[in-house]
Amino acid sequence: MGERAKEWLLAAGAGAAVGALSAAAVIDLLSRSKRRERYARDLLESNGMTTGNTRSSKHLGSLGSSALLSDEVVSEQLTRNIQFFGMDSQKKVTESYVVVIGLGGVGSHAASMLLRSGVGRLLLVDFDQVSLSSLNRHAVATRDDVGTSKALCLKKHFSMIYPECQIDAKVQLYDASSEEEILSGQPDFVLDCIDNIDTKVSLLAACVRRGLKVLSAMGAGARADPTRIRVADLRESSNDPLSRSVRYRLKKEHGIEGGIPVVFSLEKPKAKLLPFQASKEEETPSDYQIVPGFRVRIIPVLGTIPAIFGQVMASYVVTQLAGLDFQTEPVVNLDLDHYRILHQRLIEHEELMYGTAEQVLMLKR
Repeated sequence: MGERAKEWLLAAGAGAAVGALSAAAVIDLLSRSKRRERYARDLLESNGMTTGNTRSSKHLGSLGSSALLSDEVVSEQLTRNIQFFGMDSQKKVTESYVVVIGLGGVGSHAASMLLRSGVGRLLLVDFDQVSLSSLNRHAVATRDDVGTSKALCLKKHFSMIYPECQIDAKVQLYDASSEEEILSGQPDFVLDCIDNIDTKVSLLAACVRRGLKVLSAMGAGARADPTRIRVADLRESSNDPLSRSVRYRLKKEHGIEGGIPVVFSLEKPKAKLLPFQASKEEETPSDYQIVPGFRVRIIPVLGTIPAIFGQVMASYVVTQLAGLDFQTEPVVNLDLDHYRILHQRLIEHEELMYGTAEQVLMLKR
């Protein structure tokens, strides 16, 4: 046998050996992956679940937080939260009851992350339906959900994500007549994700009157800069027409000047409200009103911004429920509105320390 033939045989043998080793590695990787899948499947089945179905929450949702978090599936699903907060703080989250009103682009994402964080009970409230145009910003809705109520849509999807959560869905509009039904039960937090100013003002005033913790979302439409989203007191929000209107109405109608945390954007809206355009001559905006009196609005929305608003709200609420300090950055937006706020606070401080201008003049005399 020639030298060239020997070299060829050696190369072929080496290639075969490498191929065998690679094949063995792939087989081992696949087998380990299959073992993990089999373990997960066995774990789910041993707890009354399959990968295609969810178990009923009746036997777990009624348990205390300690028993619930000791459940093998639940503890594994929430393991990252438990590692972050610690078991005692996660128990507080699991024992909490949160009401989310308004389940569009902001509310659906807020509710979704509250659920995924292990909140034990959720009340989801919205009168509206899922539309095709809302799919660019909704947390879980699909085309199959178009035409169904937003509240029931979320409940359906949520029951497959974390079935141990007690979820109540109300397809109704929040107003004075539904206040007791929606806000009773001593919720640990209320999330206001409503975009109608009349309803928003009514809800915030009711929460203040009842002594309920509330976090309110201001305008998320027509904006694109996620770095300018802030959490602050309503008094400090600026560059947001909705914040300004809510602030004015709360003070004028209810004597409330602040004390309500809000999520808002320092960014000025980049687009204006678009006019209603009907597809047929006989159609009018009122034909599209689900609730009489609510105007049909077309607000240009970049779907990412409402989603981030919702995520910020969920993060704020979950950390509050867990007892973790949530340190927000001071609002620094050196525009005319902000200077007015600083000037007013300076006047209030000076009057508190030294008296009003009239009192100072009296002392000089």
